[in-house]
Amino acid sequence: MLDYRRIFSPAHRAAVLALMASSILAAAMLAGIPEADASYTRLGPEQAATAANITAPATASAAPVTALQQAASSADPGDTIALESGLYNESLIVGRSIELQGLDTGSGRPAFSPASGRVILAAGGAVLHGFSIGEPAGGENCTLEVVLPATIYYNDIAGRGAVCPEASASWNSSQEISYLYESRVLRSRLGNYWADYSGRDANNDGIGDEPVVLNEKNIDYYPLIHPVDRYGVDDEKEVKQELISARLNQSFSISLPANPTTGYQWFVYYDHALLRLESSEFEIGTVAAATPRVGAGGTSVFVFTPLQPGKTTIRFVYKRSWENIVADTRAYHVQITP
Repeated sequence: MLDYRRIFSPAHRAAVLALMASSILAAAMLAGIPEADASYTRLGPEQAATAANITAPATASAAPVTALQQAASSADPGDTIALESGLYNESLIVGRSIELQGLDTGSGRPAFSPASGRVILAAGGAVLHGFSIGEPAGGENCTLEVVLPATIYYNDIAGRGAVCPEASASWNSSQEISYLYESRVLRSRLGNYWADYSGRDANNDGIGDEPVVLNEKNIDYYPLIHPVDRYGVDDEKEVKQELISARLNQSFSISLPANPTTGYQWFVYYDHALLRLESSEFEIGTVAAATPRVGAGGTSVFVFTPLQPGKTTIRFVYKRSWENIVADTRAYHVQITP
């Protein structure tokens, strides 16, 4: 399945998209929009500010479509749209099974807080994580509406009143995630932080002991005790992600600063079906080689060979083997072409 990202800064988007009267009308509009070219794409501020070149159906009364709405409308199933830190005050309809990922690019999590209307997840299989969901405004009774089964996790949510779950949805990650909490590396499924949650955390793992029940079909079984910024999860900081374009059977290397004299080393995790690790070596720095001394650092070099076309992620964790404390993490997205 192809996966790509489109990243927008809220300060550079065009006019707000008026929310359609129903999710049925929204789905009909989205069906007529051509699919985007599946690739890893990042839009600059000027591009993101440009209103999308889309003509709405004559029966619909809508403001000019923004670049963000166009990306959501034209994405292929399984694609990812990543949004930078900032306030997103427009309404949005997600009519395809895509992933919306919030990126903390230095000034907090991107926040959905529409001045009027809502953010509507109107596609089965849609995923939303990494955002702040504010209180409803403009006379609305919620900020996030879920009309078809979706997955919503690792978000800061103003409270139960901020969401309208009309369909059965998952409010937890689909699988266990490694996370850093109170200087410990733990692993569990993760839910959302709810501002009105008052449950206990007896084992101090950062996850509430009692679930958040929205209705009988919508339950957050792993609610977070604190806002998500208290939890360290790989891939949350954009600064630690890089894109590598690789060719089939042509080796490439990744170099990371290291200092094995401290006991720390890089542990690497990757898809063995797509990549083969050829070697992992430490190279002492030029200065350290000239004047050897205890504590001198260098570089850890990892060499990989792509085995088949596709897209994957290589993750590195810098830690001591006998401790459960992570000093650094890195993630490299690899696009492999023939």
